[in-house]
This record gives sequence, structure tokens and C-alpha cells, in this order.
Amino acid sequence: MRVLASLNHWIHLVSIVIWIGGLAFVVMTLTPALRGKFPQESTKVFFQDIRNRYYRMSGILLALILITGGLNVAFVLREMDKAPKLWVIFLGIKLTLVTAFGSIYLLNVLYKSNPPETGEDAVPYAHISLVLGLLIILCAAILRYSH
Repeated sequence: MRVLASLNHWIHLVSIVIWIGGLAFVVMTLTPALRGKFPQESTKVFFQDIRNRYYRMSGILLALILITGGLNVAFVLREMDKAPKLWVIFLGIKLTLVTAFGSIYLLNVLYKSNPPETGEDAVPYAHISLVLGLLIILCAAILRYSH
């Protein structure tokens, strides 16, 4: 059972690293590097291509994260006699943040069909998603060491 739990946890972590790492790259490197250096028409087409790839990848990663996260909770609860109060509180906070994170993904999918003409970002709401993702990772670290 531990091998299955370890493999599940690894898939969960890799999915998160890919998603948050991609967001960090877009927010801290790609968007600032491209902004104002090329004609808006060319960056608009480029950003639309990035969005399409991001949505595809993010949908798969979000599904993996939700499934493996649920299994992680089940594996951890199996090993505990009683979940500590702090652990339950931070699990609730983490799930709330994950819900917000997933909602932003859905907003991005809706946004895809009607992007704004000016002030476009490579991935809309990427800054907020990055902050939420980092907070989720913080909650995961607290969960890891609070039981």
C-alpha cells in the first residue's frame, strides 16, 4: 500500500510543480519580456497560442491534482487514529484555496472565448493563480508536518 501511496503522492507533486512552475514562468519571465517589445498584433496571436496550450495542459493537471489529492487525504487518514484539529483546519483552508484556483481556471476557459483588446496577459489571472498556488503549497507543507 505504501508503494501505491508514494506513487500517487509523486504524481500529485509533479502535477503541481508543472502547473505552478508554468505559471511562475509566464508571470515572472514571459509576459514582462514580451510586453511593449513587439507590435500588439503579433503578441496577441502569440498569447492566444499560449492560452490554448495552457488550458489544455491545465485541465489535465487539474484533474490529476484533484484525483491524487483526494487519494492522498485517504491514505493519510488511514494511518491516523484521529486527525489533529490543526490538520483538519489547514486541510479546509487548502481545499478552499484549491476551489478558488479551479474557479480561476474555469474563468480562464470562459475568458478564452472573449479576450480583451488591450492590456492582454499571456494567461489571464496568472498572478492571482500563482499566489493561490504558492499558498496551497504552504498549506501542504503545514499538513505534512502537523500530524
